[in-house]
Amino acid sequence: MVVRISPGGYRLGMGLIELAQGAAPDVVLSTVATPTLRKLTQSVCPTAHLGVLDADFMVTYLAKAARKSHNLPTVIGSKLEAYCSGLGKVLLAALDTEVLSQYLSEGPFIALTRKTITAPEILLDELQKVRGQRFAIDDCELFENLRCVAVPVVNREGRVIAALSASFPSQDLPKARIRDVVKQLHSYADEISQSLFPDGPQPSVKCP
Repeated sequence: MVVRISPGGYRLGMGLIELAQGAAPDVVLSTVATPTLRKLTQSVCPTAHLGVLDADFMVTYLAKAARKSHNLPTVIGSKLEAYCSGLGKVLLAALDTEVLSQYLSEGPFIALTRKTITAPEILLDELQKVRGQRFAIDDCELFENLRCVAVPVVNREGRVIAALSASFPSQDLPKARIRDVVKQLHSYADEISQSLFPDGPQPSVKCP
C-alpha cells in the first residue's frame, strides 16, 4: 500500500493505486525508479531512462538520470517513437499479438538514422527476439553514435509495466560487453519491481 523511497520517506504504493481503479501510476513509478536510475549512472552507464508505452504507441519518459559528461536531448515527460528505441522495443514486445499487429500495420516507419529498422516484417522479427531474450538493443537507431540496452520492469503478475534502459556512446559499449550490461540492468529492474510490489514475482520473470 505504501513504498519506502528514503529513510523515513514513503509514498502511496501500487496497491492503493490499483484500489483507486485506474489512477495513474506514473508518479509512483518515477519516484521509486529515480534512485535506481541514479545508481545505474554511477556504476553502469552515463545515462539511464525509465519509460512506458501510451495509448498512441509512443514511449513516455517517466524518469531520467545522467552524468554531466553525457547530455542526451531527452526530457522527463517527453515522448519518442517506440520502434527505434530500446525502451520502445521492450514495450512493443510485451503487447498482445493482435495489438502489435495493429501497430506494425502503420509501417513502414521513418528512418531516423541509417540503422533504424523501418520494415514492419524486420521489426517483428526483432521484437520476437526481444521476447525470447528479455532485452532489447537500440544500435544507433534513434541517435547516431548512441547504443542503448533496455529490459522490462514487471508487476506482481509478471506483466511488463515499464522499461529500463542504459545508454552509452557507441564506442563505450562494444557488443562483447552487452551481456554484462543486460545482467546488471535486470538486477536493477528487479529492484524497482520489488520496491513497487514486495509480494510480487521472483526476479527475472520473463516477458509474456
